[in-house]
Amino acid sequence: MSDPIEFYRSFQTLLRGRAITGVLTSGMACVEYGIQQNTKDTDWIVAPGDIGSLVSLFGELERGISGSNWRISYRGLFGAPLDSEYLNGGWTSHLAAFDRPESAERHLDFFGRPPRVGETWRADAVAGIASRDIVARMKKTDRPKDWPLVNALAIQAYYSGDLGAVLHLREPEILRNAWQQATAATREASIRERPLLGDLDSIDGLRLERLLLVEEMLWQCVNRERYLVYQRAWKDFYKAWQQDRVGEWPTSEPFLQQHRRIDDAVRRHGLPPAPLGTVAARQAVFDRGRERAAVLVAATSQEMETVAMPLATILP
Repeated sequence: MSDPIEFYRSFQTLLRGRAITGVLTSGMACVEYGIQQNTKDTDWIVAPGDIGSLVSLFGELERGISGSNWRISYRGLFGAPLDSEYLNGGWTSHLAAFDRPESAERHLDFFGRPPRVGETWRADAVAGIASRDIVARMKKTDRPKDWPLVNALAIQAYYSGDLGAVLHLREPEILRNAWQQATAATREASIRERPLLGDLDSIDGLRLERLLLVEEMLWQCVNRERYLVYQRAWKDFYKAWQQDRVGEWPTSEPFLQQHRRIDDAVRRHGLPPAPLGTVAARQAVFDRGRERAAVLVAATSQEMETVAMPLATILP
């Protein structure tokens, strides 16, 4: 039975063999960086233009054409099909795989346009693993348990000489030290993305801790609102889909049949490819998240203004 790390590395080899542009990110990337003990999931950012090749690869794996004989299925989570239009619109595809008869169920999650991440994921990857910067951005979720990983990744980056870590550092003393070492150009670029840094030299210790708390809550609340948009879109689609079919999703069919079934269904029943495809939609999500964050931590309008990041940073 292969362990999760052995599995992801063998899958990465398969991607390279098909010239599919993809990088490992999130939890398993944190394992490789030595800051998380274990995880069962492997999360991948894949170039939307290569999604068709990925679907074909899974079909080959399930039929044993590539030597292996996998069992692959969509998972019973809300998420779009492996389709370039949907993944480029911010959706995630969730798959389960058994690479050997005796293996545990492997979870594979695929992003084409991952939340909080721009196109730099391609250039910054090292050995097929997303950079610490990219992984830290993906870990700025609505889940409090992810935030210690954001800080740990940033600390690693800082001590390896990457002063771009000022975008993600959460520990006040280390953040101040990194900021003092940053060049004028790094400071200027960083303030545009993380406005809190612009006031760092004049904020005292307790005030900085307070603003870091407000900033984190803003990230969490905006990402919660983003998640709810996609969740509602899926629920509306799934309700309509269930009116003309029998049984639950996923089916027990081979993967390519499952794929054709859901790919047809999302188009017939109107699952929107890009629920946040307009600036207005993203701004509405940001505004709702900001309002919620302000209430939850009793933040003043001045505090919110100090930490509020640009829309293009949190909802690119």
